[in-house]
Amino acid sequence: MDVHDEVLDLIGAWALDACDPDEAATVDAHLIGCATCAAEARRLRSAASWLAADRVVPAPPALRHRVLATAHAARPAALMRTLVGAYAGQAAMLDRLLGAVRADDWARPDPRHETVSGVVAHLAGNDAMLAADLGLPVVPLPAGPAREVHAAWRAQSRVLVDALTGRDGGLDQRVRLAHTGPPPLRPLRDALVQRAFETWTHLDDIGAAVGRGTTTPPPEQVRRIVDLAAALLPGVLADGSTGTVRLVLEGTGGGEWTLPCGPGDDTTIYADAVEFTRLVANRRGADSLPHTTTGSPAVSTRVLHVAATLGCD
Repeated sequence: MDVHDEVLDLIGAWALDACDPDEAATVDAHLIGCATCAAEARRLRSAASWLAADRVVPAPPALRHRVLATAHAARPAALMRTLVGAYAGQAAMLDRLLGAVRADDWARPDPRHETVSGVVAHLAGNDAMLAADLGLPVVPLPAGPAREVHAAWRAQSRVLVDALTGRDGGLDQRVRLAHTGPPPLRPLRDALVQRAFETWTHLDDIGAAVGRGTTTPPPEQVRRIVDLAAALLPGVLADGSTGTVRLVLEGTGGGEWTLPCGPGDDTTIYADAVEFTRLVANRRGADSLPHTTTGSPAVSTRVLHVAATLGCD
Protein backbone atom coordinates (compact mmCIF):
# COMPACT_ATOMS: atom_id res chain seq x y z
CA MET A 1 0.00 0.00 0.00
CA ASP A 2 1.47 3.43 -0.89
CA VAL A 3 1.35 6.44 1.40
CA HIS A 4 -1.70 7.93 -0.33
CA ASP A 5 -3.73 4.74 0.18
CA GLU A 6 -2.50 4.45 3.78
CA VAL A 7 -3.63 8.01 4.53
CA LEU A 8 -7.04 7.36 2.98
CA ASP A 9 -7.43 4.45 5.42
CA LEU A 10 -6.30 6.55 8.39
CA ILE A 11 -7.86 9.93 7.71
CA GLY A 12 -11.18 9.19 9.43
CA ALA A 13 -9.42 8.09 12.60
CA TRP A 14 -7.08 11.10 12.30
CA ALA A 15 -10.07 13.47 12.21
CA LEU A 16 -11.19 11.97 15.53
CA ASP A 17 -7.68 12.15 17.03
CA ALA A 18 -7.73 8.36 17.22
CA CYS A 19 -4.41 7.71 15.46
CA ASP A 20 -1.28 6.73 17.31
CA PRO A 21 1.62 9.24 17.11
CA ASP A 22 3.34 7.54 14.14
CA GLU A 23 0.10 7.34 12.15
CA ALA A 24 -0.77 10.96 12.95
CA ALA A 25 2.68 12.06 11.77
CA THR A 26 2.24 10.14 8.50
CA VAL A 27 -1.12 11.80 7.86
CA ASP A 28 0.15 15.29 8.79
CA ALA A 29 3.15 14.97 6.46
CA HIS A 30 1.02 13.73 3.55
CA LEU A 31 -1.57 16.49 3.91
CA ILE A 32 1.09 19.13 3.30
CA GLY A 33 1.59 17.97 -0.29
CA CYS A 34 -1.77 16.46 -1.28
CA ALA A 35 -4.59 18.91 -1.88
CA THR A 36 -7.15 16.12 -2.38
CA CYS A 37 -6.50 14.51 1.01
CA ALA A 38 -6.16 17.91 2.70
CA ALA A 39 -9.64 18.88 1.49
CA GLU A 40 -11.06 15.58 2.78
CA ALA A 41 -9.28 16.09 6.11
CA ARG A 42 -10.82 19.54 6.52
CA ARG A 43 -14.25 18.15 5.73
CA LEU A 44 -13.94 15.33 8.26
CA ARG A 45 -12.49 17.56 10.98
CA SER A 46 -15.37 19.98 10.46
CA ALA A 47 -17.91 17.16 10.74
CA ALA A 48 -16.21 15.83 13.87
CA SER A 49 -16.33 19.25 15.47
CA TRP A 50 -19.99 19.72 14.54
CA LEU A 51 -20.81 16.38 16.15
CA ALA A 52 -18.71 17.25 19.20
CA ALA A 53 -16.75 14.10 18.33
CA ASP A 54 -13.63 15.48 19.94
CA ARG A 55 -15.19 14.57 23.29
CA VAL A 56 -15.91 10.94 22.37
CA VAL A 57 -14.29 8.39 24.67
CA PRO A 58 -11.55 6.56 22.68
CA ALA A 59 -12.49 3.08 21.50
CA PRO A 60 -10.75 0.11 23.09
CA PRO A 61 -7.50 -0.70 21.22
CA ALA A 62 -8.67 -4.23 20.43
CA LEU A 63 -11.84 -2.94 18.78
CA ARG A 64 -9.89 -0.50 16.64
CA HIS A 65 -7.56 -3.29 15.51
CA ARG A 66 -10.47 -5.54 14.52
CA VAL A 67 -12.22 -2.77 12.58
CA LEU A 68 -9.06 -1.79 10.65
CA ALA A 69 -8.19 -5.41 9.92
CA THR A 70 -11.67 -5.99 8.51
CA ALA A 71 -11.46 -2.83 6.40
CA HIS A 72 -8.04 -3.76 5.03
CA ALA A 73 -9.25 -7.25 4.15
CA ALA A 74 -12.26 -5.88 2.27
CA ARG A 75 -10.39 -3.16 0.40
CA PRO A 76 -8.87 -5.28 -2.42
CA ALA A 77 -12.26 -6.72 -3.34
CA ALA A 78 -13.82 -3.25 -3.33
CA LEU A 79 -10.98 -1.86 -5.46
CA MET A 80 -11.31 -4.71 -7.95
CA ARG A 81 -15.02 -3.97 -8.34
CA THR A 82 -14.26 -0.26 -8.79
CA LEU A 83 -11.60 -0.78 -11.46
CA VAL A 84 -13.56 -3.41 -13.37
CA GLY A 85 -16.68 -1.25 -13.14
CA ALA A 86 -14.84 1.74 -14.61
CA TYR A 87 -13.65 -0.35 -17.55
CA ALA A 88 -17.07 -1.94 -18.03
CA GLY A 89 -18.73 1.48 -18.03
CA GLN A 90 -16.47 2.82 -20.78
CA ALA A 91 -16.89 -0.40 -22.78
CA ALA A 92 -20.68 -0.11 -22.52
CA MET A 93 -20.58 3.46 -23.84
CA LEU A 94 -18.38 2.42 -26.76
CA ASP A 95 -20.63 -0.57 -27.51
CA ARG A 96 -23.67 1.72 -27.68
CA LEU A 97 -21.85 4.10 -30.01
CA LEU A 98 -20.70 1.29 -32.31
CA GLY A 99 -24.21 -0.14 -32.39
CA ALA A 100 -25.51 3.20 -33.67
CA VAL A 101 -22.96 3.99 -36.38
CA ARG A 102 -23.92 3.64 -40.04
CA ALA A 103 -22.40 1.00 -42.29
CA ASP A 104 -20.26 3.55 -44.12
CA ASP A 105 -18.93 5.00 -40.85
CA TRP A 106 -16.75 1.93 -40.30
CA ALA A 107 -14.54 2.98 -43.21
CA ARG A 108 -14.04 6.56 -41.97
CA PRO A 109 -10.33 7.36 -41.69
CA ASP A 110 -8.37 7.23 -38.43
CA PRO A 111 -4.85 8.70 -38.27
CA ARG A 112 -3.43 5.81 -36.22
CA HIS A 113 -5.38 2.72 -37.23
CA GLU A 114 -6.50 3.56 -40.76
CA THR A 115 -10.27 3.26 -40.18
CA VAL A 116 -12.88 3.13 -37.43
CA SER A 117 -12.94 -0.64 -37.91
CA GLY A 118 -9.15 -0.64 -37.42
CA VAL A 119 -9.53 1.23 -34.12
CA VAL A 120 -11.91 -1.43 -32.80
CA ALA A 121 -9.60 -4.23 -33.96
CA HIS A 122 -6.65 -2.55 -32.20
CA LEU A 123 -8.66 -2.22 -28.99
CA ALA A 124 -9.76 -5.85 -29.18
CA GLY A 125 -6.13 -6.93 -29.56
CA ASN A 126 -5.04 -5.07 -26.42
CA ASP A 127 -7.96 -6.50 -24.45
CA ALA A 128 -7.01 -9.96 -25.71
CA MET A 129 -3.41 -9.48 -24.52
CA LEU A 130 -4.64 -8.87 -20.97
CA ALA A 131 -6.98 -11.86 -21.19
CA ALA A 132 -4.09 -14.08 -22.30
CA ASP A 133 -1.90 -12.89 -19.40
CA LEU A 134 -4.71 -13.76 -16.98
CA GLY A 135 -5.27 -17.20 -18.50
CA LEU A 136 -8.70 -16.23 -19.82
CA PRO A 137 -10.21 -17.15 -23.21
CA VAL A 138 -8.96 -15.10 -26.15
CA VAL A 139 -11.64 -14.30 -28.73
CA PRO A 140 -10.33 -14.67 -32.30
CA LEU A 141 -10.43 -11.44 -34.29
CA PRO A 142 -12.21 -12.03 -37.61
CA ALA A 143 -10.96 -10.66 -40.91
CA GLY A 144 -14.53 -10.22 -42.09
CA PRO A 145 -17.08 -7.40 -41.93
CA ALA A 146 -16.68 -4.58 -39.44
CA ARG A 147 -19.77 -5.69 -37.51
CA GLU A 148 -18.02 -8.99 -36.81
CA VAL A 149 -14.99 -7.10 -35.52
CA HIS A 150 -17.33 -5.16 -33.22
CA ALA A 151 -18.88 -8.40 -31.99
CA ALA A 152 -15.45 -9.93 -31.31
CA TRP A 153 -14.29 -6.88 -29.33
CA ARG A 154 -17.54 -6.89 -27.32
CA ALA A 155 -17.14 -10.60 -26.55
CA GLN A 156 -13.52 -10.11 -25.46
CA SER A 157 -14.51 -7.22 -23.21
CA ARG A 158 -17.20 -9.33 -21.60
CA VAL A 159 -14.71 -12.13 -20.96
CA LEU A 160 -12.62 -9.72 -18.90
CA VAL A 161 -15.53 -8.15 -17.06
CA ASP A 162 -17.28 -11.45 -16.26
CA ALA A 163 -14.07 -13.13 -15.06
CA LEU A 164 -12.83 -10.27 -12.89
CA THR A 165 -16.06 -8.97 -11.38
CA GLY A 166 -16.25 -11.76 -8.81
CA ARG A 167 -12.55 -11.88 -7.93
CA ASP A 168 -11.49 -10.94 -4.41
CA GLY A 169 -7.79 -10.49 -5.16
CA GLY A 170 -5.08 -10.70 -7.76
CA LEU A 171 -4.61 -6.96 -8.30
CA ASP A 172 -0.86 -7.36 -7.78
CA GLN A 173 -0.50 -9.99 -10.51
CA ARG A 174 2.02 -8.83 -13.12
CA VAL A 175 0.60 -8.46 -16.62
CA ARG A 176 1.57 -6.59 -19.78
CA LEU A 177 0.43 -3.03 -20.37
CA ALA A 178 -0.49 -2.08 -23.90
CA HIS A 179 2.28 0.10 -25.33
CA THR A 180 3.73 1.28 -28.62
CA GLY A 181 7.02 -0.45 -27.74
CA PRO A 182 7.76 -3.61 -25.75
CA PRO A 183 4.86 -4.00 -23.28
CA PRO A 184 5.99 -3.15 -19.74
CA LEU A 185 4.98 -5.48 -16.91
CA ARG A 186 2.80 -3.81 -14.28
CA PRO A 187 0.28 -4.94 -11.64
CA LEU A 188 -3.21 -5.87 -12.82
CA ARG A 189 -4.57 -2.78 -11.00
CA ASP A 190 -2.60 -0.60 -13.46
CA ALA A 191 -3.71 -2.65 -16.45
CA LEU A 192 -7.38 -2.21 -15.52
CA VAL A 193 -6.90 1.55 -15.24
CA GLN A 194 -5.30 1.45 -18.66
CA ARG A 195 -8.10 -0.62 -20.18
CA ALA A 196 -10.68 1.97 -19.05
CA PHE A 197 -8.38 4.79 -20.21
CA GLU A 198 -7.78 3.32 -23.66
CA THR A 199 -11.45 2.45 -24.14
CA TRP A 200 -12.40 6.05 -23.31
CA THR A 201 -9.71 7.37 -25.66
CA HIS A 202 -10.97 5.28 -28.56
CA LEU A 203 -14.57 6.11 -27.70
CA ASP A 204 -13.63 9.73 -28.31
CA ASP A 205 -11.61 8.86 -31.44
CA ILE A 206 -14.61 7.12 -32.97
CA GLY A 207 -17.03 9.76 -31.71
CA ALA A 208 -14.98 12.45 -33.45
CA ALA A 209 -14.78 10.40 -36.66
CA VAL A 210 -18.55 9.93 -36.88
CA GLY A 211 -19.51 13.39 -35.63
CA ARG A 212 -20.62 12.42 -32.11
CA GLY A 213 -18.20 14.59 -30.12
CA THR A 214 -16.14 13.75 -27.03
CA THR A 215 -16.82 12.67 -23.44
CA THR A 216 -15.22 13.17 -20.01
CA PRO A 217 -14.80 10.33 -17.51
CA PRO A 218 -15.86 10.71 -13.86
CA PRO A 219 -13.34 12.55 -11.65
CA GLU A 220 -12.15 9.38 -9.91
CA GLN A 221 -11.27 7.82 -13.28
CA VAL A 222 -9.34 10.92 -14.30
CA ARG A 223 -7.38 10.77 -11.03
CA ARG A 224 -6.55 7.09 -11.56
CA ILE A 225 -5.25 7.84 -15.05
CA VAL A 226 -3.01 10.58 -13.69
CA ASP A 227 -1.92 8.24 -10.86
CA LEU A 228 -0.80 5.70 -13.48
CA ALA A 229 1.04 8.31 -15.53
CA ALA A 230 2.71 9.66 -12.38
CA ALA A 231 3.84 6.13 -11.49
CA LEU A 232 5.33 5.53 -14.95
CA LEU A 233 7.02 8.89 -15.57
CA PRO A 234 9.85 8.75 -12.97
CA GLY A 235 11.21 5.53 -14.46
CA VAL A 236 11.42 7.15 -17.89
CA LEU A 237 12.77 10.49 -16.69
CA ALA A 238 15.31 9.37 -14.08
CA ASP A 239 18.17 9.20 -16.61
CA GLY A 240 18.56 12.99 -16.72
CA SER A 241 18.81 15.96 -14.38
CA THR A 242 15.04 16.29 -14.04
CA GLY A 243 14.76 16.78 -10.29
CA THR A 244 11.43 16.59 -8.48
CA VAL A 245 8.43 17.39 -10.65
CA ARG A 246 5.12 18.45 -9.17
CA LEU A 247 1.94 18.20 -11.24
CA VAL A 248 -0.78 20.58 -10.11
CA LEU A 249 -3.85 19.71 -12.16
CA GLU A 250 -7.15 21.57 -12.01
CA GLY A 251 -10.71 20.84 -13.07
CA THR A 252 -12.38 17.42 -13.18
CA GLY A 253 -10.25 14.90 -11.28
CA GLY A 254 -7.67 17.50 -10.34
CA GLY A 255 -5.14 17.27 -7.54
CA GLU A 256 -1.40 17.34 -6.92
CA TRP A 257 1.18 14.66 -7.73
CA THR A 258 4.88 14.67 -6.78
CA LEU A 259 7.26 12.80 -9.09
CA PRO A 260 10.81 12.10 -7.82
CA CYS A 261 12.73 12.02 -11.10
CA GLY A 262 16.36 12.10 -10.02
CA PRO A 263 18.79 14.92 -9.27
CA GLY A 264 18.02 18.51 -10.17
CA ASP A 265 15.91 21.45 -9.12
CA ASP A 266 12.18 21.34 -8.45
CA THR A 267 9.74 22.11 -11.26
CA THR A 268 5.97 22.54 -11.01
CA ILE A 269 3.61 22.14 -13.96
CA TYR A 270 0.09 23.57 -13.79
CA ALA A 271 -2.53 22.28 -16.28
CA ASP A 272 -6.06 20.94 -16.59
CA ALA A 273 -6.42 17.32 -15.42
CA VAL A 274 -8.55 16.06 -18.32
CA GLU A 275 -6.32 17.79 -20.87
CA PHE A 276 -3.29 16.18 -19.22
CA THR A 277 -4.84 12.72 -19.60
CA ARG A 278 -5.45 13.48 -23.27
CA LEU A 279 -1.78 14.42 -23.54
CA VAL A 280 -0.87 11.03 -21.99
CA ALA A 281 -3.06 9.40 -24.64
CA ASN A 282 -1.15 11.44 -27.27
CA ARG A 283 -4.39 13.18 -28.26
CA ARG A 284 -2.91 16.55 -27.29
CA GLY A 285 0.51 17.79 -28.35
CA ALA A 286 2.99 18.64 -25.63
CA ASP A 287 3.61 22.00 -27.31
CA SER A 288 -0.09 22.84 -27.53
CA LEU A 289 -1.20 21.78 -24.03
CA PRO A 290 -2.22 24.91 -22.09
CA HIS A 291 0.01 25.00 -19.02
CA THR A 292 2.23 27.17 -16.87
CA THR A 293 5.51 26.29 -15.19
CA THR A 294 7.52 27.38 -12.19
CA GLY A 295 11.10 26.19 -12.13
CA SER A 296 12.77 24.89 -15.26
CA PRO A 297 10.91 25.37 -18.58
CA ALA A 298 13.25 22.81 -20.16
CA VAL A 299 12.28 20.17 -17.58
CA SER A 300 8.61 21.00 -18.04
CA THR A 301 8.92 20.58 -21.80
CA ARG A 302 10.73 17.26 -21.40
CA VAL A 303 8.16 15.91 -18.93
CA LEU A 304 5.24 16.81 -21.19
CA HIS A 305 6.88 15.32 -24.28
CA VAL A 306 7.65 12.08 -22.42
CA ALA A 307 4.11 11.96 -20.98
CA ALA A 308 2.76 11.97 -24.53
CA THR A 309 4.63 8.70 -25.23
CA LEU A 310 2.92 6.71 -22.46
CA GLY A 311 -0.23 5.91 -24.47
CA CYS A 312 -1.24 2.66 -26.09
CA ASP A 313 -0.87 3.45 -29.81
